[in-house]
Amino acid sequence: MEQAKVNIKQRLAYNYLRDDVTKFICYGGAGGGGKSWLGCEWLMQCCYYLPGTRWFAGRNNLKDSRQSISVTFEKVAKWYGFAGYKHTTEGVRFDNGSEIIFLDLTYYPVKDPMYERLGSKEYTGGWIEEAGQVHFLAFEVLKTRIGRHLNDVYHVPGKILITCNPKKNWLYRDFYKPWKEGKLREPYAFIQALVQDNPFATDDYIDSLRNTNDRVTKERLYFGNWEYENDPSALCDYDAVCDLFTNEHVKPAGESSGSADLAMKGRDRFVAGHWKGNVCFIKIDQEYSEGKVIETELRKMMIECSIPRSRMVADSDGLGAYLESYLNGIKEFHGGSRPVNPEFDNLKSECAFKLAELINNRLIRIVCTELQKERIIEELSVLKQAHVDADTRKKGIISKDKMKETLGHSPDYLDMLIMAMVFRIKPVLKRPKAKLGKI
Repeated sequence: MEQAKVNIKQRLAYNYLRDDVTKFICYGGAGGGGKSWLGCEWLMQCCYYLPGTRWFAGRNNLKDSRQSISVTFEKVAKWYGFAGYKHTTEGVRFDNGSEIIFLDLTYYPVKDPMYERLGSKEYTGGWIEEAGQVHFLAFEVLKTRIGRHLNDVYHVPGKILITCNPKKNWLYRDFYKPWKEGKLREPYAFIQALVQDNPFATDDYIDSLRNTNDRVTKERLYFGNWEYENDPSALCDYDAVCDLFTNEHVKPAGESSGSADLAMKGRDRFVAGHWKGNVCFIKIDQEYSEGKVIETELRKMMIECSIPRSRMVADSDGLGAYLESYLNGIKEFHGGSRPVNPEFDNLKSECAFKLAELINNRLIRIVCTELQKERIIEELSVLKQAHVDADTRKKGIISKDKMKETLGHSPDYLDMLIMAMVFRIKPVLKRPKAKLGKI
C-alpha cells in the first residue's frame, strides 16, 4: 500500500477529527487545499476501521454528491489499493457492513423548509462538501443526527467535517470570523487551507488560479480571502447584517409602527413586523393566508402593539387596496411612485437605500427566530444597486424578479423591512442660493 497522501493542514484536521472534544471541523478557505481528498480519505478510514457504521456525504444536490464525491473517492481508493467496497444507488457500501450515504442538501423552502427529510436518519458522523452552497439549516439538522449509530459501541464522538471555499454566509459568521478574532471555541474548529499548503496540487492548477484575470476568483480561491467584497453593488455590509440581531444598544423606544408584506394562498409569505422605534419584532409569519385572515391578523397585531392606522404600511399590489377598505386609514405602499428625494428612481429604491444606511450604521435591531434570522440574512444579500457603474442614472435597486431568481423565492422579509422605511425618509432640505449684493 502507498504511503499516506496527507499535507500538513490535513494532518491538523485529523488531529481534530480524532480528538474527543471537537465535533464540527471547517476545513478550507481556498481552492486546491485538498478538501475533497481529506473528506473521502477520512470517511474511507472510518468505514474500514469501524465495521457496520453509517456516514453521510452531502452537497447542495444529489447529482453533485454522487458524481463529484464518487470521482475523488475512486482516486483515494486507487492510491491506497483499497477494493473492499462497491457503489450503490444510495452511496458506497463496504464489505464489512459500513456505508456512506450520499445526501441531497438542497433547500426546498416550500415542500421541506425544515429539512424534515433528514430528521429520521441516524449517522455515526459525516461530511458536508462545498458547504458554501448549503443552507445553514441543513447543518443545524445534521448536527442532531450524528453520534446515533454505533458511536457508543466504538466509543467515538459524532463529528461533521465541513469543507468549503470562502463564502460570506453562516461559514463566515460561525467559523471564520470567530477563528480570525481568536474567539472560536470547542466543539468548533477552523483550518485555513490554501493551495500553497498542498504539495500534491499540480503546477497547472496552481498557475490557473494565480494567473486568472478574474479578481474575485483569484482573491477567494488563490489567496483564500474571506473578506474580499466580490459585489460592489451590494448595499449592506455583511457584518452589519449579522449584527442586526444583536444590536442591543438599539432600544425599543418611541412611537409604534408596523409594516406588512401580504400574500394570499399560493403567493409567497405573509410577513408583518411591529416596530418600536428602530427595533422590529416579527409578529406574523405565515406561508399563505386567506384575505379575511390577513385582515384579522393585522387588526389584532395593531391593537396588541398599539400601532395607529396612520403608522401601518402594507404593499399595494391589490391586497393592500383591499385591506385599506377594511382597515381604513392604513398606508398603502406604492413602490413605483415618486420618491421624496429626486436622486432615486422611485420610492421603493429610496426606502431600500435608507434601510441599508440604518443597517450599516448599526441603528436597527430585529427580534425573530433563528430560522427567520437566516432567511433575513439571505434576503438582504440580494439588496443590490442597479446600474452601479452609471454615474448619470438615478439610484435604484435590482428588480424583484432578479431577486427571486437568485433566492428561489420572493424576498418577503426584505420587502417588509423596506416598506417600514417610508416612515423614516425625509426630504433633503436645500439651502437657498445666496444673492449677490451690489458693490
